[in-house]
Amino acid sequence: MTQTRRPGPTAPATGLEAAEARLSAERTVPCGWVHKHAVEQVLVTDVREIDGRFFALAQLPRTHRLYNDSHDAGYDVLLLGEVARQASEAMVHRLMGVPLDRPFVIGTMRVEVLDRAAVAVTRAATTVLAEFVVKRAKRWPDGTPRHLLSSTILHIGGVPAADFSGTLMMLKGDTYRALREDGAVPSAGAPAHRRTGEPRATPEEVGRNDPRNVVVGGLREENEGITADLVVDLDDPVFFDHELDHLPAMLLLEGARQSALAALARRDGVPARSLSAVDCTVNFHQFAELGAPVTCTAVPDGAGTVAVQLVQGDDVIAEGGITLVTGNGPATGTAD
Repeated sequence: MTQTRRPGPTAPATGLEAAEARLSAERTVPCGWVHKHAVEQVLVTDVREIDGRFFALAQLPRTHRLYNDSHDAGYDVLLLGEVARQASEAMVHRLMGVPLDRPFVIGTMRVEVLDRAAVAVTRAATTVLAEFVVKRAKRWPDGTPRHLLSSTILHIGGVPAADFSGTLMMLKGDTYRALREDGAVPSAGAPAHRRTGEPRATPEEVGRNDPRNVVVGGLREENEGITADLVVDLDDPVFFDHELDHLPAMLLLEGARQSALAALARRDGVPARSLSAVDCTVNFHQFAELGAPVTCTAVPDGAGTVAVQLVQGDDVIAEGGITLVTGNGPATGTAD
C-alpha cells in the first residue's frame, strides 16, 4: 500500500480561488443529490461546472456526533471521505445527468489525507472545495455513466488536503435488482433485527469518546491481530439515515477503522485514542446483507499499516489496509 504523503508546504492549485468564489455555502443541496433523507446529514452546499471542471463546495461540521468524536486536532479522515462521497454523488447526478433513482454501488474506495496541517480543526468553519476528476468512464446507451474510475480532491485554503478515489457503478433499477438477487445471502430475506452484534467494545478500546459511536463488539485476540463482530444498529441516524437493503459502505469502513485502531493499540501498548487513521483503502467484493453477522479482522504489519478484512458467512465481503499515525508523525514502527 502506498505510504501516506507527509505534510509540507503546498502551493495553491491554479484557478481554485476563482472557482470557489462562484460556489455558495448559504444552504445545503437537496438531500436526494447525496443519497440522504435528513437535512442534518447533508454536508454539500453547492455544485457547479466551471470551465469544463466539476466542483462542489462543503463545510466541515465541528459538532458532528460521529465524525468529530476523537482527540485528534484534525478533521476525521472518514469525515473527509463522507464529504467527498457526497460531493461525488451530487456532481454525478447534477452535472453528469444520472437520474436520482439510480442506485450507486462502490467497488473500491481510498480516502487519503494529503496534508495534515490543512485538515486541522480551527475556530472558524472550514470550507472545502471538492474537484471531481473522471479517469475512466463507461456509459449507458443514453450517454449517462454506468461505471466511473474517479478521484475527488478536497482543497482547503487552496491546498490539496485529501483525496477520495475509487470505482463507482450507477445502475438502472432492473440491473440493480438482478445484482441483488444474485448476490444476496440466504438469510438476507429475513426481517432484520433493529440491532445485531455483541455488546459494544468500550470507547477507549477503539479510539472513540461516545459509546454510541462504537460499531464493533467484544475484541478477541487472534493470529497476531484482533477479531470483532460488527454492531449493526438500524436506528443509528448517521449510517441508517434511511431504509437500506444492505449495510452501507461507510459503516463497514468505520468498523474496519475501529478494529485497526484496537489492533495496533494492543500490539504497541499505546492508547487507541492516541492513534489517527490517515489512509483507508477498501475493496468491496460483494454486498453486506442485513440478515447475517459480519466479523472484522485487523492484523498490524511492521510499518503502521493494518490489514483489515470483513467476513459474512463464508465470504470475504471487503478487505484492505488502514494506515495509522501517532501525534504528528507515523505510528510506532513506521520507517522514514
